[in-house]
Amino acid sequence: MLEQRNKILFIVMLAVLIVAGSFYSFWQKNSISASTSSSEALAKSAPIIEEKTSEIFVYISGAVHNPGVFKASQNARVFDIVAMAGGLTSDADVTKINMAQSVKDGTHLHVAERAIVQGNNVAAGLNKSKVGGSSNTVNINTAEKNELDALPGVGPALAERIIEYRQTNGSFKDIDELKKVPGIGSSKFEKMKEKISI
Repeated sequence: MLEQRNKILFIVMLAVLIVAGSFYSFWQKNSISASTSSSEALAKSAPIIEEKTSEIFVYISGAVHNPGVFKASQNARVFDIVAMAGGLTSDADVTKINMAQSVKDGTHLHVAERAIVQGNNVAAGLNKSKVGGSSNTVNINTAEKNELDALPGVGPALAERIIEYRQTNGSFKDIDELKKVPGIGSSKFEKMKEKISI
């Protein structure tokens, strides 16, 4: 009788141990699985965080106090870059730049100078050629599309290309640089060189 009771007690204890062992094993697996899931979630979110905090580089030239290349956040706008460059100079033409525009990595912003109107002619600053004592040249750094279009051999499409060139490369340093614009060869340049200035 005692022996039989001992056997039953042994079987019950063995069963309790098996159940406890199974429960412990199940709990361990769930713990590892949860830990792995959270690690994967962190790993997946890491590139997103990194992408959001990554920076861009923008080049600004023209009528700002400190032109140059600046590092900015991905959601930067033109006014942020202008502020980094020390702000606009008194000669800046604010009508030709969109201060609220967002900027991308590698952007070149050129702030044009305000044109000075003299009679019927438009020229910028003191750099203007004079013929017969009065200026009758077109400043290729500040001229509008219609002014460039009026030059000999220049149509609307070529005027657009001249504006595109100076927005991409900055102001013309010399009138000869105009020959780098696609569509302006030596003969076309010779026809207009007396009527242009920088």
